Amino acid sequence: MKRGSPGKAHLFTLSLRTKLLLVALALLVIPWTGYQYVRQMEAFLRRGQEEALLATARAVARVMHEQPELFRHQGDLLSDTQENRHLYVRPLDSPIQLDGYDDDWLPYRERGQYFGAEAVLESRAAYDPKSLSFRLLTGTYDHYLYVLFEVTDDRVVYRQPSSLRLDQSDHLQIALQDAEGEFHRYLLSTSEPGWVNAHRMPNDTRGRVPGSPEIRIKGEWQETAHGYTLELRMPLHMIGSRLAFAIGDVDDPRSGELATLVGTAGTRAAKELGTVMVRSLTVTRLLRGLERSAGRIWVVDRNRRVLALTGSLQDAGPETKRRPFFSGLMHALYRLILKQPAREFQDELSSASRLHGPEIQAALHGQAATEWRQTPDQRVAIVAAAHPIWSEDEVLGAVVVERTSNSILILQNRAMENLINTSLVVFLVATAGLLVFAARLAGRVSRLRDDAENAIGPDGRVRGTIRPSRAGDEIGDLSRSFADVLERLQQYTRYLETMAGKLSHELRTPMTVVRSSLDNLEMSDLDSAERVYLSRARDGLRRLDELLTRMSEATRLEQALQKAEREDFDLGRVVAGCADGFRTANPDAELAFMPPNRPCIVHGVPDLIAQLMDKLVGNALDFRTPGTPITIELAQSDGHAQLLVCNEGPPLPEEMRGNLFDSMVSIRTRSDAEAHLGLGLYIVRLIAEFHHGTVQAQNAPRGTGAIFTVTMPSHCR
Repeated sequence: MKRGSPGKAHLFTLSLRTKLLLVALALLVIPWTGYQYVRQMEAFLRRGQEEALLATARAVARVMHEQPELFRHQGDLLSDTQENRHLYVRPLDSPIQLDGYDDDWLPYRERGQYFGAEAVLESRAAYDPKSLSFRLLTGTYDHYLYVLFEVTDDRVVYRQPSSLRLDQSDHLQIALQDAEGEFHRYLLSTSEPGWVNAHRMPNDTRGRVPGSPEIRIKGEWQETAHGYTLELRMPLHMIGSRLAFAIGDVDDPRSGELATLVGTAGTRAAKELGTVMVRSLTVTRLLRGLERSAGRIWVVDRNRRVLALTGSLQDAGPETKRRPFFSGLMHALYRLILKQPAREFQDELSSASRLHGPEIQAALHGQAATEWRQTPDQRVAIVAAAHPIWSEDEVLGAVVVERTSNSILILQNRAMENLINTSLVVFLVATAGLLVFAARLAGRVSRLRDDAENAIGPDGRVRGTIRPSRAGDEIGDLSRSFADVLERLQQYTRYLETMAGKLSHELRTPMTVVRSSLDNLEMSDLDSAERVYLSRARDGLRRLDELLTRMSEATRLEQALQKAEREDFDLGRVVAGCADGFRTANPDAELAFMPPNRPCIVHGVPDLIAQLMDKLVGNALDFRTPGTPITIELAQSDGHAQLLVCNEGPPLPEEMRGNLFDSMVSIRTRSDAEAHLGLGLYIVRLIAEFHHGTVQAQNAPRGTGAIFTVTMPSHCR
């Protein structure tokens, strides 16, 4: 069987390498299982983080239990405040330069609070945010309160330099209650952008004429494309527990009437003021030891107003360690395929002065609780744990501890990296081992296949043997079985090849005895009937002698081929001479020869070519349709000579075309006076192979005859 020509067609086949590779791919179940485990681990990590934050909140609340007087002092000051009028002021990292620009406030932009429609205190017409609104940023450094107003005003009206009224132009109202409980009002306006100071105003709002300047409240006014900015500073000791800011908008400079007033709280009386809370140093010192591990800690009163705050969510993640080169390279790759902790995200509580949430509500009712929430940009999940602060049987407030899910994500990523690294190493080692095994196995099978194919020639004769393998596995056993089969087949083939010669030799002596007996019998006095039988016996003996001669011919030819001396000769001249001889010997047969255009030189034996032609033409004469010609054509192309012998007649049987040129194969079906053993085409094949050529037989187009083609190397001269 030829390579690549399977005995049975398969629509889909898999090699050993492919099958073993599929087995190796099954190892991917291991990292998939690990991945599922890591995903499930997130729930355990979340639960553990909730418990850790609850423990921290419980510890902070226990500290607050021991400071009831401090907590009560802060809370009582804020007990009667209106909803949404509380302001918690966060500290600054450095002092602010009063220049009217927001450059120094860029790190604190997230603290900004917007005041618009919900903060309108007065309005003479329908409110328009483009007419008046502002963004407020506050902070403390050292002993000062810094404030930035980013005012949106469609028309900025400055105070007339000659006017004594400060409220007939765009202005800022400040109202506060000092530490002694005294109520104070201040107003700030300017005739042009630049440095500004506040002026004291009468507590009675009917008094419009300002008092003396308050040089402790000063700042810078700068006009912008959408309005103006006002940056100011005031000492913290001026402020007690209540504070309010309000921006007044005057659109008609001639009338000076107030069009809109937007503020953090009312400024007319002390009861209208909002509450303000500056970070308590005492509480901060109590909380600072826990902020590194806890993230962000809030302390709120029973009205959910912020009393203290420490820590940051931005710094909650662990520090990044320096990695080796390869580890760093893999880590960079993992950063592309794994979700990474977000160091920057939107924090809706960055400027909050009041906290809301189910966990806080539960804590204020005496129950510790936790709650997960997503940031507005959906980049980070934040867990908050709230615990009540008790004083005897009363809940004074709550401690809220927050932390992002970054630490969980980092642990997950590390677990995933370790899982992927381990799985990758195991998978690569296992795959490499399987591929090496598959390659070795496939190589052994391929060598065994090649040895088996090379041991059998195209004619089916055994040309060599298979070297038996010493391996003890199934392939080694198969190799030894093939070697044994080929050896026995070679012995049987050798027996068949020598059988004709042996049979011819053994039959010669009995035939000689029969011939001498017939000769003696012929000299006897025989009647006519007896002589008929004698004639038949001699005819049978003659035919038997011809058979033995033909059998000996093939054997002698095989022996002669081993001793033949090759020479260069013109194949066309030899074929032409044979064609002339055939015409002379068969005058009744029409034979046409088409020679090549130039000499066709072949390296071989001319007499053998003549014998080959004798067999081919003789075969054509036997099978041609009477009255039809025999065509001999010699052509040359691509360094090969092609000799074609064509005759019209019955087509070749399809089942016999594969072994027409084997020994003792005949397709003759009619009786003939001459004996035939099917050795003629076998001799043709031997001679063609001796000249390093091939012989083929095929039916003529439309099945009108047969064409025998002999191809052998040649060159033109």
